[in-house]
Amino acid sequence: MNPKFKLKALALVVTSFMSHSAFSANENASVIRTESGVDITPGLNTALKYDDNIASSNDNKQDSWILTVTPAVKAELLDGNNAYSVEAGLEYAEYFDSSDDNYLDFLLKANGDVEINQSNKFNLNAMYINGHDDRGTGIFAGAGGVQDEPNTYELYSVGGYYEYGARGTPARVQLNAKYFEKQYTNFKSVTQYRNYNDVILGTTFFYDTQSSSSFFLELKNIDTSYDELDPTGDRDSQTQNAKLGMSWEATSTTEGHVKVGYQNKSFDNSDREDFSGIAWDAKLTWKPLTYSQFDFTTGRDSKDPNSFGDYVKETNYGVKWKHEWSDFLASTVAYTFTNEEYTGVAREDDTSSVRVALEYAVTRWLLIKPGVDFNQNSSTEDRFDYDRNVYFIRAEMTM
Repeated sequence: MNPKFKLKALALVVTSFMSHSAFSANENASVIRTESGVDITPGLNTALKYDDNIASSNDNKQDSWILTVTPAVKAELLDGNNAYSVEAGLEYAEYFDSSDDNYLDFLLKANGDVEINQSNKFNLNAMYINGHDDRGTGIFAGAGGVQDEPNTYELYSVGGYYEYGARGTPARVQLNAKYFEKQYTNFKSVTQYRNYNDVILGTTFFYDTQSSSSFFLELKNIDTSYDELDPTGDRDSQTQNAKLGMSWEATSTTEGHVKVGYQNKSFDNSDREDFSGIAWDAKLTWKPLTYSQFDFTTGRDSKDPNSFGDYVKETNYGVKWKHEWSDFLASTVAYTFTNEEYTGVAREDDTSSVRVALEYAVTRWLLIKPGVDFNQNSSTEDRFDYDRNVYFIRAEMTM
């Protein structure tokens, strides 16, 4: 499975409460300060949306109005140069025309950044998600019309890093480790073959210049193990990545990073086809004006398929424009394109997504976001072709 898993809306909503942006009613959210020094920030997101293809099906489409409610809270303690935080969130969705699609997701995250001295620091983090895949997505892509409820799963993750080297010196080294596990909790006759875990070990060497930029060499090994032997053959694999990159901090107009390198994915099963080739990841943020921002992204990677095949070579491109028209009104227009080439089966998918949305800061504590998402998936296999459009209005509230 792709270790860069999709966390679904729950994680995105929790993050939106806890992070700050150039334009957000939550930017000035009130913080509850306790005598112990712990700062608590609560928030609430509600949304009403209309989905014209809730099962991502190419025939017999089913539509529904959907109400989602997402409370979230973050507790943070700052102790000198050390920072500790815990975040939690729930998301409940009520489908007006298809109650079998209702879901309740849960997320819990903890993070600790500790600086022993100027040259020694480390991070520890953990996460648990009880989540779902909408009908017709994930393992059941192309089968949403016959699936009777969403696919549910649990994610576990624990990791961190140790870094040696002061920020004021040119060279630093970072040692990384992470354990990630995904366990499906229904449709077990099918999903038992997709339960897996990743053990990820890596090292990054940094060379910092005096112009707010860094060059780095990133080395990473991913050991993927599946709980059950797939009927089509063993899927256990080892993936090695070696990438050279550059990152630069925000200047008056730009910031971003570029990583380009080589990836090798080898299966324990000699009947499966291994992958080796160029991989990259890049993001550039350009601010031609203080109130206008463009984000450009692109990447290429190999990942395990949710269904049949040996691996998927995924290439993606994206662009997003956010413009602040006034102190209270902003707009976002975004486009993403993803190409997936399957090896081991004759299949290739192209997915295009367009988002058009507004943000209106009603008060300090209330942000209204109306918008629409247009999604189109075309495939060499007809059953994976579908269009899905979602019209929404969200309300993000903080104290």
